[in-house]
Amino acid sequence: MLASDAAPLPAADLWRTRVEPLLERHCFKCHGGVQQKADLDLRSLDTILRGGENGPAIMPGRPERSHLYQFVQPGADPHMPLDEKKQLSGEDIALLKTWIQKLPPVERLLGACSATNAAWAGEYVARFKESQKPVWTPSAKLTPRGIIDRFIALGWKERNVKPSSLCDDRTFIRRVYLDLAGRIPTPTEAGAFLADRRRDRRVRLVETLLAGDDFARHLRDIFDVVLMERRLEPMENQRRDRQTPRRDDRWFRFLEDAFRANRPWNEIVRDLILARPAEETGRGAVWFLYERNNNYQAMAEAVAPVAFGVQFKCAQCHNDPLAWEIEQRHYWGLVAAFNRSKNVDTAEGIGVAESAIGGFINFQNLRKESQPAQLAFLNGKSVEEKRPAEGEKETDAPDFYLVPPPKEKEKPARPSVPKFSRRVALAEALTRENPMLARAFVNRMWALLMGRGLVHPVDQMTARNRPSHPDLLDWLTQDFERSGYDIKDLIRNLVLTRVYQLDSRPRGNSAPPPEAFARGPEKPLSAEQLYGSFLVATGSAADDAGKIAGHDENEIRNAFAARFPDLFAPDYNASLQQATFLSNSPLIDELLGKRGTNTTARLVALASPGERAIEAFRIVLGREPDRQERERAAGFLSGKAPETGTRGLLWALLTSTEFQMNH
Repeated sequence: MLASDAAPLPAADLWRTRVEPLLERHCFKCHGGVQQKADLDLRSLDTILRGGENGPAIMPGRPERSHLYQFVQPGADPHMPLDEKKQLSGEDIALLKTWIQKLPPVERLLGACSATNAAWAGEYVARFKESQKPVWTPSAKLTPRGIIDRFIALGWKERNVKPSSLCDDRTFIRRVYLDLAGRIPTPTEAGAFLADRRRDRRVRLVETLLAGDDFARHLRDIFDVVLMERRLEPMENQRRDRQTPRRDDRWFRFLEDAFRANRPWNEIVRDLILARPAEETGRGAVWFLYERNNNYQAMAEAVAPVAFGVQFKCAQCHNDPLAWEIEQRHYWGLVAAFNRSKNVDTAEGIGVAESAIGGFINFQNLRKESQPAQLAFLNGKSVEEKRPAEGEKETDAPDFYLVPPPKEKEKPARPSVPKFSRRVALAEALTRENPMLARAFVNRMWALLMGRGLVHPVDQMTARNRPSHPDLLDWLTQDFERSGYDIKDLIRNLVLTRVYQLDSRPRGNSAPPPEAFARGPEKPLSAEQLYGSFLVATGSAADDAGKIAGHDENEIRNAFAARFPDLFAPDYNASLQQATFLSNSPLIDELLGKRGTNTTARLVALASPGERAIEAFRIVLGREPDRQERERAAGFLSGKAPETGTRGLLWALLTSTEFQMNH
């Protein structure tokens, strides 16, 4: 890469795309992460300006006075890097010079200051960011969906790509039903929409779906997986230490009621962290912590993606080597917030009590140093807490509690609640004035609807993994906060944008990069979407005994979840397990069997193979077959007994890529 190639980029983009990767390859081993030789950290502009033992590592605008540029020159004394295998090329050195030249001189941003005093570094970085004006500032005259489309259109221009045309109504209704209801539309629902000639029919459909029970159930299913991960064991084999299986208890009702009532997202998260429902309707929130079974690290690791948009399990042992902002102290600070908690069975049911004392822990860093775990979190917030002196023994007392613990061997009436609660402090830190909470949620919703996040993957929202459209993500975050964390409003705005409604077929001979969002997404259906869509397509419904094709609903649902466990997977890869299930499972065969008025029975009753072929395409794929498809399907049906042929055709359509994807 030549310096001339980098010249057109502004300093901020040059750092992100060229300079930071260069320093990571050559310098971070000694000047970043655990090691910071000469007290110098080169992982950000701020730390570079603060410098180390030799003062600031660069002087903005003046490469000839910058140590970072001087010390990498051939023959320099001292010379960096020390490792002969990691020497910078002439092009690399020229790139550093170009970047430093492009940074505004300190005097331009701050006025007169001492070149040897690094105290100005933070102020310089703040003003430098302010000086980087966005390409476009949203107008108050535009609707939210218009603002979103404008940001995306600017991205198309920057990437020199042309977007696809808008999708047709058949594509739209299938796409939006899958995304908002978790299933394909029935033929009746599709027919009513396609017959509607009103210009705002798509808006009306979205409003209908957002108000429906299927929407609340679909979001419930999604966030059950997001918050609790997959649980694949059969219902009868689940742990016996719970009163009832999660799917049959208050946890699912809590989620479903929250999404139906459109409760603010920050309030939902607060309930999950506190596990202290004020009303009976909120008791299911307790399962979020209770099911972690007093594993405080599991609690912390479950909260991090929700509150910060990151997975940070590796920070248990060391600072994250790829995301420098994630430190061990953040991991153990989150653990400490939970480690006074304890599962209890009370007169009210299950609960998570909290002690007023104890829970002080230390962790060991890679330097083998022991550090106390403070209540310090990734968003920069911290909570002051007095630790007992070494050798001091804490004594518990009822006066420390709002709800004191029971006397020994007594069953508590309610879980104990201390006057100073670490979980309350954590909930305040994560759900009030924490933009990372809103940022993580809007990115996840974007991924759900658009096929990938603005930051991809969704649980790696770090400084190193930057958004494809940073200004758009900032605006969506702020708008979600301004709306009061209104989930339905966010989803409504997203699905009514032009970008959501693009056809999945690219314009031209080559597909645009996925991060451009220049065509409709092609998303594999989740286990829940496949389950719901299979039932619609096969016309399967519960009989008088509550069975579907002779099976319990949960048995069928779990069968799909076991073979299609991924949700928000960074990359889609079909598995042999999935192919075997779709090809050889008796369950699939039983769903296709002729029963009552199901799809197979309806198709068999039609007069001709041609009619059966056309109707099968309408029911399963939501469209008419083309001439070749119609002729081949009718020919297949003609050579077989009506039920056998119909089941074979339905199986072929249900296992096709077209059915298995939302496009």
